[in-house]
Amino acid sequence: MDIAKAQQEISKKYAVPALDKCFEIFQFLASSSHAYTQSEIAKGVGRSTNEIFRILVNLEMNGYLRRDATSGKYRLSFKLYNLSRSISPLDELRQQSIPLMDDLAHQTGLSCQLSILHQSQTMVLVHARSPGPVSLSVAEGAVFSTLESNAGKVLLAHSNDEVRRLIFERDLTWHSMSDMERQTFINTLNDIQMSSSYSGSTSYIPGVIEHVALVGKNKGKQIGALSLSKVESVDAKGFSEMDIDALETTALNISTILGL
Repeated sequence: MDIAKAQQEISKKYAVPALDKCFEIFQFLASSSHAYTQSEIAKGVGRSTNEIFRILVNLEMNGYLRRDATSGKYRLSFKLYNLSRSISPLDELRQQSIPLMDDLAHQTGLSCQLSILHQSQTMVLVHARSPGPVSLSVAEGAVFSTLESNAGKVLLAHSNDEVRRLIFERDLTWHSMSDMERQTFINTLNDIQMSSSYSGSTSYIPGVIEHVALVGKNKGKQIGALSLSKVESVDAKGFSEMDIDALETTALNISTILGL
């Protein structure tokens, strides 16, 4: 039995139809600012009105939906929003990433960092040091130019157009570039977006190279950049395929655990 078929069997075994309908209704209503009637919601989620009637009633009774007394239309209440605000995304990202990054550092013998966009700059959120006696270390909370750092390039390459525009507006490096330099930079971002990873020398520490992989999805609401760092030596340049595979697997595992 292949993995896809095994996952389908597990999904069938633990299926909860009523819960599936709740999620479908939440996702449909969250995709628009409009209110909808029962029949419109049923059509939107591909169900019959009878299938979702009791679900809508229960969601309204528990405060997750509001129903207009005149039109009978439903919309999401603020209850889900208030629940989401009680969860700190950064704390959750740190908590889930640390053990996976520690494993990556021990597996590769290299330091690794998880970076995110913060006020148009690139901030190191988590650092895991290599297990050896000598280790490259990047301070957690350190911020770098998004245009000049390798992690920043990956984050910028996978940001939506509005985020890109804001960062370009606020970055002095962008304003100092000629039109040709800007186009070359955009081409680099497009290349990174196609591969989801990037390898290059760091502009901050001579002789140090990094390989960076995307955490999350292209143009996702929340993304990160996972980096491996090493000193470039004469006899051993670049990263091994095993190191790159381990990095990309860890980035994927973090994305999966966090549902990014």
